[in-house]
Amino acid sequence: MPADLPAGRKSTPAAFARRSGQPGASHRNRSRNPRTSQELVPLNLLLAILGIGFLIFVHELGHFLAAKFVGVRVETFAVGFQPTIFGWKARLLAFKYGETEYVIGLIPLGGYVQMAGEEVGQERTDSDDEFHRKPIPGRLLILVAGATMNLIFGFLLFIFAFTVGVKQQAPVVGSATQQGPAWTAGIRSGDLIKKVNGESWSDYSNVATAIALAGSKPVTLTIDRQNQLREISIDPQWDPVAGRFRIGIVPAISDKIGMVQPDSLAAGVGLQVGDRLRGVRLAIPSQNTVAVTADGLSADRTLMGLWNLRNTTAAGKLSLDILRGDESLVATIDLAPPATSRSDSGSTARRGIGVVPRSRTVMAIQPGCAAEKSFRLGDELVSMRLPDDHKSQAIEILDLLTIGELVGDSDVEMILTSSDGTETRVQSESMRNWIGEELIIGSGIRTVIQTSPAAQALGIDVGSEILSIGNRLVGDSDYIDEDIQSTTPIRWIDASGEARQVTHEGDPISLGLVLGTPARVGRSLYGSPAQIAGIPAGAIIDEINGVRIDRWNDLVGAIHGADDNSTDEEVQIQFTDRAGQSQQLAVTPRVLLEPLGIGMSARQFTEKHSIQEAVVQGGRQSWIWGGRIFLTLKALFAGDVHGKNLNGPVGIIDLGRKVSEVGIGNLLFLLALISINLGVFNLLPFPILDGGHIFFLLIEGIRGRPVPERIQHSVHMVAFFLLISLALFVTYNDLMRLR
Repeated sequence: MPADLPAGRKSTPAAFARRSGQPGASHRNRSRNPRTSQELVPLNLLLAILGIGFLIFVHELGHFLAAKFVGVRVETFAVGFQPTIFGWKARLLAFKYGETEYVIGLIPLGGYVQMAGEEVGQERTDSDDEFHRKPIPGRLLILVAGATMNLIFGFLLFIFAFTVGVKQQAPVVGSATQQGPAWTAGIRSGDLIKKVNGESWSDYSNVATAIALAGSKPVTLTIDRQNQLREISIDPQWDPVAGRFRIGIVPAISDKIGMVQPDSLAAGVGLQVGDRLRGVRLAIPSQNTVAVTADGLSADRTLMGLWNLRNTTAAGKLSLDILRGDESLVATIDLAPPATSRSDSGSTARRGIGVVPRSRTVMAIQPGCAAEKSFRLGDELVSMRLPDDHKSQAIEILDLLTIGELVGDSDVEMILTSSDGTETRVQSESMRNWIGEELIIGSGIRTVIQTSPAAQALGIDVGSEILSIGNRLVGDSDYIDEDIQSTTPIRWIDASGEARQVTHEGDPISLGLVLGTPARVGRSLYGSPAQIAGIPAGAIIDEINGVRIDRWNDLVGAIHGADDNSTDEEVQIQFTDRAGQSQQLAVTPRVLLEPLGIGMSARQFTEKHSIQEAVVQGGRQSWIWGGRIFLTLKALFAGDVHGKNLNGPVGIIDLGRKVSEVGIGNLLFLLALISINLGVFNLLPFPILDGGHIFFLLIEGIRGRPVPERIQHSVHMVAFFLLISLALFVTYNDLMRLR
């Protein structure tokens, strides 16, 4: 959200950025991309479909060859579906050679081998070349041959993939979700994950899979931080949206631009795919230039700084330091509101007035970090100054950008003053590294705007300011509805200003509180409607168009509500200034920020081996991914992974299309993984699958006679409907993900 940001907006390293010299000249060469990804979509889709279709062909070929070896008459060998349309079988090719009809169906997914005397209820002549007439070992060979071919072929594909080279995402933490399990345990951006629960991994995909399949059990990560190994234990949390347990980390990005949107601001100044982002500077008229440099920062935090600087103004100059090959360039973007005050039809851009909330309260401190020595939860940083030999005048902290504006590019000692008068001395360089990593700065204490009988019984009424529950600062929550356990201390300030604390005893209770952050303006963005109209820093927004504003999210909703009425009318904003005077101004919301139009590449490496090493790695990957099928089934039945994570044919094809865009090695790797899955899954003892037929065959061997056809038929019908239901379920999941 470019302006009128929600109160939950978190701090970023841009806030403590450095000042640099004058912006360089704009680099205006247009980026050239001879073949766009859109042009390659049909080819990639075709590659994915043909690849998956070939895996099915390999499976059926195994059954076919084994049947021929055993001496069973094969009536049909079909690859692909051949639906009947108005009496016509949709086939690309069909011919008969010997006793077998060979068919290529119109839809290159699926396939079957029809053997004489195989199916229950099929007409049988008791000829010696019929399936049911062959000894049990021969029939077993035919049934396992398809899966065996998939397992062998998957192993070979892994070898080919690692010989060609597979692009892998580096197992480096880009960021840890603030106050999430990994962050609380001490994980930081830039940490290199070496092991998960003692097992070594070299890529992020395997790390993420190992964590997900661990379920609710504690996960021990072995990480490399600045060439020092350490083990960190993390308790995963259930993510209802993802449908699995997570620890709250995302992989690192690189400093390389991976996408430049045509006709965007970035394209207009000549940014190209492959350029490396080395620094960002923002110049606002009549203010110091603030900057983020890549020195000492991960690419993730540099990019975070870029977005933060972009969102601090509606006008000015944004200069990007770029490395293109060995050449250093500067691309300078003139920031200005779009020509229209309304968002384009179908655009996600919304209008705003250009205000951001006051953000200067310590909302969380990462346990065990250096910032713990300097700050406490709930500290409100109201002002700052430099030592007398630099600059003695204290300035008010409006938001995080204030510090960047004061210290510029210096690494100097700052003196921060909290609301209780406490002074804290800290180096500006330390603050730059702490903010958004170890130290979370937010919009402050949340005020109760709706209470409940349970909360009132404890003395918590409307107007109370909730400080903390247990050892957790309330932070950016709009609601407190989780169960409060016995012996949990609750701290708040009542409406009269008195600090209160109570420890809940007895059965768990739900407080049922609705909270809000007063809509106090931190600053009006330069060049925005609010700045032009004169809404001052520190103002509390009381009403918009006569609608009462109790919290910042009410302000956002009111502005967006005005946006939805399809007119460019002014909104009447009533606010209380710092002197306690009520004022009213007319402001016309507008679209403030045009998207830059760039995306960064993932931090990747190419895993490529010699033939000998590829054979070893192929065997390891085959064993790992084959075993994970059973771990996944276990996690599904245990509720550690939700079924919505399963992919069906549509999802697999779409995944294949995306992977084929990365490279042929990655497509081979995916096909190898699917082939291993096909092989293992088909051997599961589920009716209709090969494993189900094998199960009945084993019973026949034990009993000395086949399972009655009536029972087999009934079991197969039930299994068929279950399989169809599963297919519909996963297809629905696929379509929802595509949407």
